[in-house]
Amino acid sequence: MKTFWFSLRLAFGALFIFSGVMKLKDPIFFADVVRNYQLIGDPMAPAMALFVPWIEIFAGIAVMLDRFVRGGSFLLTASLVVFTMAIAVSWMRGLDITCGCFGQNEELNYPVKMMQNFVLLAIGISIWWKAEMGAFSKKAGRTA
Repeated sequence: MKTFWFSLRLAFGALFIFSGVMKLKDPIFFADVVRNYQLIGDPMAPAMALFVPWIEIFAGIAVMLDRFVRGGSFLLTASLVVFTMAIAVSWMRGLDITCGCFGQNEELNYPVKMMQNFVLLAIGISIWWKAEMGAFSKKAGRTA
């Protein structure tokens, strides 16, 4: 069972590290993606385009490390909640946007993206909950 949770943490963290790196490759494109959601404008959109990828990268690394898994999984899960809400609002408003999740310019398939995000949310919550219960700590009684 430990191997399962370790593998899940590695995959979850790696996904967000990859996502963050891909966004950093073209921050101008990602800023445009953020603007297209029509939830925030300038100067917040470019600031988010520079800030969010670093959160994803550092939190992704944190999820992979026993000592920081609780904080990293909390940040990524909270980010997923915000991203999912932004996508839902855009869907309700009928916007034709791209997700920008991995630095790609593909049209967003709302039902598929929502399902993907719900699966990722379930994984993130599970990892956070296990960390909260101290399952990843090296010493008994110490929280991760």
